[in-house]
Amino acid sequence: MKNAPLISVVLPVYNVAPYIKEALDSVLNQTIQDFEIIVIDDCSTDNTLEVIESIKDVRIRIIKKPENKGLIDSLNIGFSEAKGKYIARMDGDDLNTPDRFEKQLHILQNKSEITACGCWLQCFDASNKIIKHKQHHKEIQAQLLLSNSMSLGATMLKTNAYTRFKFDDTKAHAEDYDFWAKTAWDSNLYNIQETLYHYRTHETQVSSLHNDFQKIQDVDIKLSLYHKINYNKIEFSDVFIKKMLFSTSEISVDECKLFFRWLNQLIQINKKQKVFGYKELSEVIDFLKRKLVFDLFFTNTREGIDYNKRKLILNSLPFKEKLFVVLKKVKERGSIIKKSKKSK
Repeated sequence: MKNAPLISVVLPVYNVAPYIKEALDSVLNQTIQDFEIIVIDDCSTDNTLEVIESIKDVRIRIIKKPENKGLIDSLNIGFSEAKGKYIARMDGDDLNTPDRFEKQLHILQNKSEITACGCWLQCFDASNKIIKHKQHHKEIQAQLLLSNSMSLGATMLKTNAYTRFKFDDTKAHAEDYDFWAKTAWDSNLYNIQETLYHYRTHETQVSSLHNDFQKIQDVDIKLSLYHKINYNKIEFSDVFIKKMLFSTSEISVDECKLFFRWLNQLIQINKKQKVFGYKELSEVIDFLKRKLVFDLFFTNTREGIDYNKRKLILNSLPFKEKLFVVLKKVKERGSIIKKSKKSK
């Protein structure tokens, strides 16, 4: 193409022969037609390339890598090769709704502060759940403390806002989470509250094959985000934080008290530093408090917590959490009694 396209679709592929035709069709059938498709093949061993080459469209540009170096290498190649004003990511086994590009482009062109626009995702094949991401930047930013709150594969970005960024090859299988964790403070994110991307779930996809390793990577990314708030890292060590947030091992009454003290310190320090939005961080902290309470008193997922220890921990909880436990236990007991009376 002589003139630069409006959108560069960055599409890394590796052994997706059964799916790639349908994936490409979902790009070619977009209501916006001003794009190039950069396919980066990571030395596929099936007939992925044959399927792609059979589609005669001059907008498809295939980059054949000389050796298999993985997804992160393919992403760095794709982003560096993009000629469009915008980059639209997608994967070779997924699908776009026909108006995905049009709707994301509308946001990016009409809201100058926004640099990346995502959406909700509809899972299909092995799962049918809808992945609903938060809408506004501060919400997305704070939710990163809990999970990846922006799906890169379903996102359109302003190319010039991300030219300095390189995907980190030490973050294999968590590269998208790492991408947002590192760029969310130099950019402005937005998710359209609508399903515009269909995410195929199957046993051979990367997230399924490398799930355990991905979880380890996720923990390190989350810790790096908490570290943005300058709390006392000697009093609240990484080992302690990992134990409280990411394990099911037994905890003591003192550790429970320390955990709530850490969460309160995050709120107070962030109020001055303004790393995260106050309201948005408070919602995350409330979630973490309530999650620990559920683990201890309702789901029993913490190891080695007997009745006596649970009673001691209950007495150590902040009033709000203590009241929640007591009221919920009373309600549960009432439901049990009611069912028992009905069965007689």
